[in-house]
Amino acid sequence: MNKFHICFSLSAYGTLRSVFRNQNLLQTESIICIEDDFSVGPLHQLETATGMNERIEWIHSFFKQVEPISNEDLTTIKAYLLRNLTLPSQIPDASSVILWHGQNASDSIGIRYVVSMLQDKNLSFEAIDITAFSVNCDYKVRNIDGNEVSYVWKSAGALPPKLVMDAYQVKKNMSASLVQSLILEWEKWSQSDSTLRVYKQGEVLEVSEDYYDASLLEHASNKFQKAARVIGTVMGESDQCIGDTYLTYRVHELIKQGLLQYQGELMPLRRLEIRLK
Repeated sequence: MNKFHICFSLSAYGTLRSVFRNQNLLQTESIICIEDDFSVGPLHQLETATGMNERIEWIHSFFKQVEPISNEDLTTIKAYLLRNLTLPSQIPDASSVILWHGQNASDSIGIRYVVSMLQDKNLSFEAIDITAFSVNCDYKVRNIDGNEVSYVWKSAGALPPKLVMDAYQVKKNMSASLVQSLILEWEKWSQSDSTLRVYKQGEVLEVSEDYYDASLLEHASNKFQKAARVIGTVMGESDQCIGDTYLTYRVHELIKQGLLQYQGELMPLRRLEIRLK
C-alpha cells in the first residue's frame, strides 16, 4: 500500500523529509506539504478554483499592506496555493494517508480540508497529534533559570527530528465516522466569511480581527522599541500559533487608530519602532 504523509508547514515538511531520508523511507513513502495558514483569511469554497483564487487575491492584497513583496514572490504564493487543488490527483486509490498535525487552528482546519478534498478516493486515514504526543512523553526544556519545565508543541513543525520516528509509532487510525464528521465540518468552514480563527479547548472558533490587539498593546511601552521585538514576544507568549505577518498587520492598524506611535519606516518590519501613544 502506498503511504502519503501530509503536513501543514514547510518546517514540518523539512523535518519529516530529512528524517525519512536518513531512515531510507522516501523510496516507499511520500510527503506532501499543504502550505497555507488556515487560521487567517477567507476559506469560502476553498476546495474550488473560484474559492482558491479569491483567497489568493486576498493574500496578495494582505501581504502588500505589511511588507515589501515582489511579483515573483506573489507568483510563488499563487503556485503553491493552486497546487493544493491537485491533491486528489497526487494520491492513488487504496493508499494510506497519515496526517501530521498539532492542536492549533490552522492544522485543525487543514485536516478537515484535506479529508474533504480526498473524500471520493478509496483511502485509509491515520493521524499523528504532535501536541498530544508531547504531553504524553512529557517533553521538557530548560527555562531561563536553568530549570527543566514541561513544554507542549503546538504544531508538527516544532517536533524535534530525533523524536519523529517515536511520534510515527503512535499514529492512530481515523474511523470512517470520524472522517465523515470532519468532511461535514469542512463544509461549514467552506461557507464561513470570517478572517481570523483561534483554537480553544479542542475546537476552532471565529474571532474578530482585533483579537491580538490587547496583547500587542500590553507588550508595547512608553519608549520606542523594535516592533519585531514586541511581535516576537506576543508570538512566544500566545497560546495560539500565529504568524508575524498577521501581527504586523495589526500593528499597522493600531498605528492608524492612534493607539501606537511609530518612528522609522512602516516597511520592512526591521526598520519599524513603536511605542504607546
